[in-house]
Amino acid sequence: MNKDNNEVKTTEAQKKPEFKNNKERLRWYVDEIDSYKEDMGRWYTWLVRRIIPLLVFFIPLNVITFRTYEYIANKYLGGLFLDMSGTIGIVVWFLSVLIFLAILVFLPRFATVCEFVFGFAFFAFVYRSNMMYAQGTIDKPIITNGLGWFVVIALALFLFMKLVFLVIEIIYHVVYRGEKEPKAYKSSDGDDLVL
Repeated sequence: MNKDNNEVKTTEAQKKPEFKNNKERLRWYVDEIDSYKEDMGRWYTWLVRRIIPLLVFFIPLNVITFRTYEYIANKYLGGLFLDMSGTIGIVVWFLSVLIFLAILVFLPRFATVCEFVFGFAFFAFVYRSNMMYAQGTIDKPIITNGLGWFVVIALALFLFMKLVFLVIEIIYHVVYRGEKEPKAYKSSDGDDLVL
C-alpha cells in the first residue's frame, strides 16, 4: 500500500502543473530549462562554455587572423611583412588562440559576443572568397575540401545553438525581472511543487 502511494505521489510530482495563462506556462518552461542547466554542474561550464568553443573556433581563428593580418599589412603597412606563412604567422595565430582562450575562461559573457563576431567574420571571409573565386579574381577559395565544409557546418550549428540558449537566457531574465529566485508553483492541491 505504501509503495503504491509513493508511486502515485511520484507521478503527480512529475506532471506539469496546470497553467492559468501563457505567461505562467512560459515561466515554467524557462525555469525547467534553467534547472537542467544548473543540474549539469561544473562540466557544463568547462565543456560547453570553454572547450567546445575553442575546438569549433580553432580553424576559423586561423582564417580570421591571416585575413586580418593581410588586410592590415596591405592597407596600413604598405605591403611590408605581407608574407605571413612563416614564423610571424604562426606566432600571431598562436597569440590569437591564447587571447581567445583567456576570454573564454575569464570573460564568459564577452566571449559570447566574440563568438558571434568571429563567427560572422569567418562566414563573411568564406562568402567573399567564394564570390571572388567565382569571378576569377583569386585562384583558390578558403574552403576547398570536406574538412572546410565540416568546419562551416559545425560553426553554424554552434552559433545557432548559442543563439537559442541566449534567447532562452534573455527570456529568463525578462520573466524573472526583479526576482532573486524563481517562485515555486502550486499544484491543484495547494502543495508547493519543487521544480
